[in-house]
Amino acid sequence: MKLLYLINFAGKAGTEKYVENLVRIFSEAGHECHFAYNVPGELSEKMAAMGIPSLRLDMDRSGALKSAVKLSDYCARHGIEVIHAQYPRENIIALLARRRYKGVRVVYTNHLTIRSGARWRILNRIFTPGNHRIIAVCREGRDIMIENGVCPERIEVIYNGVEPALDRSRDHTARFTLGVQDGDFMLSIFARYAPEKGLDFLLDSLARLSELTDRPWRCVICGDGELYEHIAQRRHELGLGARVIQAGFRSDTAEILRASDLYLNTSSCNEAMSFAILEAMNAGLPLVVTDVGGNRDLAETGIVCGRVVNYGDADGFARSILEIMENDSLRAELSAAAGRKIDEEFDLGKLAWDVFRAYQ
Repeated sequence: MKLLYLINFAGKAGTEKYVENLVRIFSEAGHECHFAYNVPGELSEKMAAMGIPSLRLDMDRSGALKSAVKLSDYCARHGIEVIHAQYPRENIIALLARRRYKGVRVVYTNHLTIRSGARWRILNRIFTPGNHRIIAVCREGRDIMIENGVCPERIEVIYNGVEPALDRSRDHTARFTLGVQDGDFMLSIFARYAPEKGLDFLLDSLARLSELTDRPWRCVICGDGELYEHIAQRRHELGLGARVIQAGFRSDTAEILRASDLYLNTSSCNEAMSFAILEAMNAGLPLVVTDVGGNRDLAETGIVCGRVVNYGDADGFARSILEIMENDSLRAELSAAAGRKIDEEFDLGKLAWDVFRAYQ
């Protein structure tokens, strides 16, 4: 099958990982994958390194119609059978391209849990009946899409996944490069320094944790973004300077997870199905997460491997961390459950082919 993956920003976040995984798996299986994007970044570099044919499009609002024409011509020239669009803007462009080149099916994955305004609800009602399939990566995402005017008959839930790890044993090597000491309980969180990632709430929760226990702990934040200096200032104001380590953007995240004892997610909104949480579960880490998007599906639905707390409840978040920190048998139970849940429910090798069936 000839497939084209369409994304505006070819960066380095979870959606880009989703596209990278699908392209790699389907290319290795003998399918012909193509890639189209607007803003270059890490993903476009990876596609080039993999030898994936790529098309640059101007997907800004003023250039959408021209992009649709260019995309339809490219699809006709290469015999593309499926355009797999990421996000609403890309989906509209793909559906406009389909009006010119009838031989292509458009599949759309929505990676966010954002309630749209009236304009997008109208656009969705007009355009999404033309989709072949629409993929929601969590149940809340499906419900919000329906609220946003997306055609419900086209939607199916297919979770994100990761390749199950063969070894989930702990390895503390990465601690020493991060400044985490022997005997410290290590918390980790991978997040952009953006408002929706809730890092102010994280600091409030950690300040409360420091009041609840004398046990030594460190929290390592991996990521970059516009709020980096703001968070640095607040952690010092809250007396957390030594306990919170701002590690910046890291390429050794797998090693950091294997060195950790517990994984956190403090997002306030927009979180659908976090790859970072999946990777933490794959490393055998228990979770403490906020109740947004697919977080409850990961931590508590079915196999329980962590705790879910309402965003804003800093005392409840801190006490959930403390519960797992102080109870070794509970931590071991949740750790084993996290790995088992990946093996049974979030195996990328299975879920990718569920996506492929949506193309047919």
